[in-house]
Amino acid sequence: MKENLLRRILVLSTLFILFTNVLVPVSANCVEKPFMINRVELIDDDFDQAIIDYMNSGHMPSLALAIIKNNSMVWSKGYGYADIKNKKEATNETVYMLASISKTFAATAIMQLWEKGLFHLDDDVNDYLPFNVRNPNYPDTPITFRMLLTHRSSLAARNINLFTLFSILRVPYDYLGEYLNPGGKLYKPNHWKDYPPGEQQSYSSTGFELLGYLVECITNQSLPEYCTKNIFQPLDMKNTSYYLPFYKKEQLAVQYIYLLGKYIALPHFEDRNYASGGLRSNLEDLSHYLIAYMNGGEYNGVKILKNDTVELMFTLQYPSDNYRGYGLGWQIFLSHNDSQNIIRIGHNGGMPGSQTYMFYHVFEDVGIIMFTNQHLSYSMNNLISWFSIINLLTDKAKQY
Repeated sequence: MKENLLRRILVLSTLFILFTNVLVPVSANCVEKPFMINRVELIDDDFDQAIIDYMNSGHMPSLALAIIKNNSMVWSKGYGYADIKNKKEATNETVYMLASISKTFAATAIMQLWEKGLFHLDDDVNDYLPFNVRNPNYPDTPITFRMLLTHRSSLAARNINLFTLFSILRVPYDYLGEYLNPGGKLYKPNHWKDYPPGEQQSYSSTGFELLGYLVECITNQSLPEYCTKNIFQPLDMKNTSYYLPFYKKEQLAVQYIYLLGKYIALPHFEDRNYASGGLRSNLEDLSHYLIAYMNGGEYNGVKILKNDTVELMFTLQYPSDNYRGYGLGWQIFLSHNDSQNIIRIGHNGGMPGSQTYMFYHVFEDVGIIMFTNQHLSYSMNNLISWFSIINLLTDKAKQY
């Protein structure tokens, strides 16, 4: 085990060197050129030009956008370069990292098992695990499936720890017990928050990794195996996978980080934190999935969930004191007025080289999917560009 860990540390160091030296120089304004080559018709299209302007402002190498209405993808388009060096344009079929949108798939798997009566949402997850999980600060308070699905387990996020341990060092997933329990080889006190499970909402990828492991414990299948058979195949998602070798290199959007006027091209990597962020897909495939949820769990005559289950997943599970709460695995955004109407349901995601958005806009009865191959970080200018594009798409949906 020690030799393997040392080998993984060496790989991590090598990747760091690659990450800091694979640079694609780009000036502040030259992103516009690739978008305009062989596309003079865009000059006369106000919508397309607005998209391009926001891309330039937000330093997005490419965008893949889709509008869903009336149980179909009524409009979709790729902009810019999925691969700058090879001038490869983004299309409906370009595969992007979904990042935290992956969490909704883990939730779907869990709720399919719930429909079969294999557990209750308020069961103690310790009844289904080969090890016990309790917040050491509150050892008498059980952690339930509902708490994990709504980010109320009191588990901390610790995303860098998770990625380093399970993706880079490839520590086996049954080491989650060693990660979460005092005395474990991977345990640290900051893996837990200092409040009781169920009391507060705190976003936690660790909690979703535990849900993914629960799928494995309950079904004797890995989460990728389970989702392939019970979600991807029924929904005809032929280009969706957790595994990097599943794809040809030319299918994948290159992931970039924009830093000091340069695009840093990241090597393709497999995020083995499958439940919380490791899924890849494209517009066409993900549209099938969102259509199913917008249509009570059904796509093209195939049911992956019952209508009542979807309604439950789209229902706030705990009172929310701000504009955002959680259903079961899905983010729920509320209006700011006294009625607290739901305005959109879905999930977004972000990781180095990827920013994603998949939401059902309730008032407009429209679904919006957006991918870009550059993490927008917390730059206010980038985020303004991102949400401005969302508003453009919502307005465009009125045409259909």
